[in-house]
Amino acid sequence: MAAVVAGATGFGAGWLLAARRIVLAAKSPGGDAVAFVLEGRCAAGLCQTLRIGPTASSASVVEGLSGPDEQATEIAWAPDGGRVGFLVNGYQLRVFDAHTGKNLGAITIVTPDGSPSTRIARGVTFSSNGAAITFDDCPRDHSGCKPGFAAIRQ
Repeated sequence: MAAVVAGATGFGAGWLLAARRIVLAAKSPGGDAVAFVLEGRCAAGLCQTLRIGPTASSASVVEGLSGPDEQATEIAWAPDGGRVGFLVNGYQLRVFDAHTGKNLGAITIVTPDGSPSTRIARGVTFSSNGAAITFDDCPRDHSGCKPGFAAIRQ
């Protein structure tokens, strides 16, 4: 009976591990590090973790996202490879030190009423002293979109 229980436990653990997958990945400009988003099952459904490291197998978790309401959609590296940004839900850029994993800040695009739901990011770029998101601003109260820009200086 113990062998059957061990086999069933092994199967269950294998199934859970098989459900984890990399959904986004980007190498640093120098190729000496990787940032990626690992997705797997959690109590809330599917959850993601943001990871940074020299290789995928040695990467550290820098932040866990809280279920299906938070999903990373893009990864961008600073030109010097010292910072990496994860775009979450298309309207928030979370920036981390690529060597220590320290959270360096975030840019959140919001509407005048404080809601981020109408902003759709088109791209993330880094400069030597900051990061920026370009986005399409499509307010709910009228039709038509216009380009927008948000930046963080470090």
